[in-house]
Amino acid sequence: MKKKNKRIPFPEIVSGEDGWKVFEDAKRPRTSNQSKEMYVPFGDACDECGHMHDKQIRRHELAHVKWSPKTIGKLGPNESEICVSAIEEIRVHYLLANRNMGIEDWVVCPKDSQKTAITLIHESSPFEILLYLISCSWIMGSQTNDLKGNRRSYYNYAPDGYEYEDFKDAFEALKNSGTLTKVRILEVQWAISQALYFFKRIILKRKNSWGVDLYYKPGYRKTRTVAKELHALMEEFDYEPEPEDVFEHLRKEKEARENQKTEMANMRSEAKDGEGEGEDGEGEGDDTLQAAKFRTKMQLAERFNRGKANPMDYSTSNKYDGRWEDMRIETGPLEINLNGLIKKGREYRPMDFGTNPKYINRYCIDKKIFKQRQRTYGGTILIDASGSMRFDGEDILEIMQELPAVTIAMYNQQYGDHGTLRIIGKDGKRVTEEYLDMHSGGGNGVDGPALEWLAKMPPARIWISDMYVFGRYGGNEINLLQECIQICKRNGITRLADINEVKKFALEINKLQ
Repeated sequence: MKKKNKRIPFPEIVSGEDGWKVFEDAKRPRTSNQSKEMYVPFGDACDECGHMHDKQIRRHELAHVKWSPKTIGKLGPNESEICVSAIEEIRVHYLLANRNMGIEDWVVCPKDSQKTAITLIHESSPFEILLYLISCSWIMGSQTNDLKGNRRSYYNYAPDGYEYEDFKDAFEALKNSGTLTKVRILEVQWAISQALYFFKRIILKRKNSWGVDLYYKPGYRKTRTVAKELHALMEEFDYEPEPEDVFEHLRKEKEARENQKTEMANMRSEAKDGEGEGEDGEGEGDDTLQAAKFRTKMQLAERFNRGKANPMDYSTSNKYDGRWEDMRIETGPLEINLNGLIKKGREYRPMDFGTNPKYINRYCIDKKIFKQRQRTYGGTILIDASGSMRFDGEDILEIMQELPAVTIAMYNQQYGDHGTLRIIGKDGKRVTEEYLDMHSGGGNGVDGPALEWLAKMPPARIWISDMYVFGRYGGNEINLLQECIQICKRNGITRLADINEVKKFALEINKLQ
């Protein structure tokens, strides 16, 4: 067998400095500009797939020799080495493509790429998936032409590397197979969108640029700036998912176990109280409360540190810290008694097990033909009643039909130098339409104090808000939003976007005790 020639790079040519040591390492390629050491594979075409992996890796490491600093530099409180290194990958990849020397082949074997993608989707945190996609974010070949030789759009730049596209293809296949939960689909979609965002943050001269300046060469300072944005996502999105949060069949099995426990606990009360009338029962749909919670995280990620086409950008000035208005609490005149209108069978729902096959019409839909008792709990719902939110007495009635023991309050700032929290529904009674119309609208002013009140109330605790919070004099300093989020985290408060989501997830809200 003919012995293969080793392809040894010469970083001295790129750096213009002597004293480099180059070692063979195919498993963990890396470069240190400080110690002048490089670890790369020395091979040519891959024995398994025939692609030029080693060549692409050597080119990448030589790019670090050319453009990366000798040290990562002193890290601040809002920085981390892993985030700086990840963003630096995008920068050196782009600089290569800018000089028509971009990565032009698979960096790993196609079968290994597919395996890695599936493993990440099934097991990894959204943040880990994001880091992987960032590491694959490069432009194939020439910057001005795509892989097929077609002229690139001046304004529509996106990574097109084999591994990057391979991941997206693997995800689409799994998504269409129906094996992934709704929340897992949202998590992966979020990671893909964020990878594209960070790619464009590096290659575009300005955040809102319409197109690429082919003469723009981003420096290491740009890497450090963008890496802070990536670091801000780590705490919220770097968590290990539970299997039932990834696989739809495991989620359904867990839900069935929980429902069975509930039914067993209520069997005696069902026999004592009788059957009742019950609901016809609509399907639960594809969306879940957990998915709604993840959308909140996505929304926050956009508002905190990047201002991505948001209607309102939060002020991040260190000079002016936001303050809340003083808050008063009052109970509105609960003149309308809803007890006669609240459905008697509210505690029943269709299930796929039981002894009373009331919903035979559902057999061909989801086989949930049995009528079973669903224990209903109380809880507290806090509504942002500023001008951006809309609701009426019918909404309150519908909530109480699903959550009959709930307490409902609203808050806003209409007049003067204080905000008001008003209890508008309790013990099966609510205020009049006139009262709601009179006291709705205006500004926020007291989002934080209102959430502190909610934190002391019985669970489940639900905050209905668009998450645009304002303090004294209409200020929108970032610390106000941060305070609201911390209150929610400490006290198990679930944020929902509007009244309709409360109705939609009522059965799941019952379990938030």
